[in-house]
Amino acid sequence: MTKLTEEQRDDVLYAARAGDLEALNETIKEIGGDKAEAVGAILEMTNDQGNTPLHFAAANGHADVVQALLSEAKLKPLLSQNAAGNTPLHWAAFNGHVDVAAALVDRIEALETAEPEQAKELRAVEDQREKARHEKTQTEGESEAEVKAERERHEEQQRERAIWDIRNEAGRGPMSEAQMVDREDVVQMLLGRLAQHDKGSVAEPPAEAAAPVDEVESKTAQLDIQ
Repeated sequence: MTKLTEEQRDDVLYAARAGDLEALNETIKEIGGDKAEAVGAILEMTNDQGNTPLHFAAANGHADVVQALLSEAKLKPLLSQNAAGNTPLHWAAFNGHVDVAAALVDRIEALETAEPEQAKELRAVEDQREKARHEKTQTEGESEAEVKAERERHEEQQRERAIWDIRNEAGRGPMSEAQMVDREDVVQMLLGRLAQHDKGSVAEPPAEAAAPVDEVESKTAQLDIQ
């Protein structure tokens, strides 16, 4: 497996956050070997908060850097979740980068078709994680029948959900993140993609209120390079 030096890791993080495509390509050449392996190693990088270079590039709307990484990407790193459960798509949606969000959805859906076994494994892992998160939020005092009915409803929603429509630790998918801060163009794009989903995914309910400014700033601060 290709390993990056500390200097190469720093260079990649800078390029992803600053949107420096030339610097990214230079680092990929410096890593050497097969380009797909080099990009794969880059996409596996995380900082102490679980953010990958793709999280940084997507959050900051650097479409050319995102495309360069997507061109050689496998499915798993595109669905990578940070410590808060956010994928690169969550961050692109939250920050209103509709072109980046659309590119991520396009690539994820293409790879889901190209890598069916990997997609199946990732769905199984996400289903278990979401099941555990959902059970923590169940209301005390519910009858056994109510709990069973709610579980079955939730499991049905999970089966129908688009593979990229992952919930973070707060229980929000990419579209809800966009709704919280009134990114209407992103919301409409994701709604359209959900409508096109061949299993008829169940869309998320609208967020009831926008996120407080301090919450938005806190989330954005997560992307600072340490």
